[in-house]
Amino acid sequence: MVRHPRLLAALGAALCALAVAASPAAATRAIRIPGGPIQKVVEGFTIRAFGGEVRIICRLTLNGRLASVISKANAGRLPEGRMGRIEEGATEGCVTNFGGFAAVTILVDQETPISLRYQAFLGMLPAITGIRFRKLGFAFQVVEPVIIGACLYRGIVDLLLTIPPVEDGGGRIFNPEAFITPNAIAKTGGALCPEIVEVSGAGRVTPPQGAILID
Repeated sequence: MVRHPRLLAALGAALCALAVAASPAAATRAIRIPGGPIQKVVEGFTIRAFGGEVRIICRLTLNGRLASVISKANAGRLPEGRMGRIEEGATEGCVTNFGGFAAVTILVDQETPISLRYQAFLGMLPAITGIRFRKLGFAFQVVEPVIIGACLYRGIVDLLLTIPPVEDGGGRIFNPEAFITPNAIAKTGGALCPEIVEVSGAGRVTPPQGAILID
């Protein structure tokens, strides 16, 4: 039996307001970035093996594309969370920390680009300070004839694009990420391929990427 109709009516109105606030429409916010063709250059791309006792340092250049609109609701999801790709990768000037020769080959071509999956915004909306991506299936071959030999690695690598742009570039942080299940190929000599290597470096994305919050 209803004894307080006015109280129940007020409660019902409050519940309806909460439902509207929690509806999917309230979660459709996204950001717009310039996107399009991009280039990332990392002057000190570093591969660490055997706990850092062996390090290989190169200049890394990645070319690809970014989507112009990304949604927080699609974080970590595919295909919705796929917001870009790496189409080309090259290294040069690779040397070891003990002055030896090394070669690093990024295994990517236009027929099999490396997908970039959107993970999360950094900062509080609308003041976004960065966007975290993941490179899916990032693969590279390492050749170091004295200790490591020739090894093939494949895994997931995080990438942080900083916003607003810094030092006339933006996206200058390349987060370390461990490769825990590498596929080692035939070696030319030296020790067995390390089961785990880590990659890191600080790079720059051009053109600079800024962010505008959209509904």
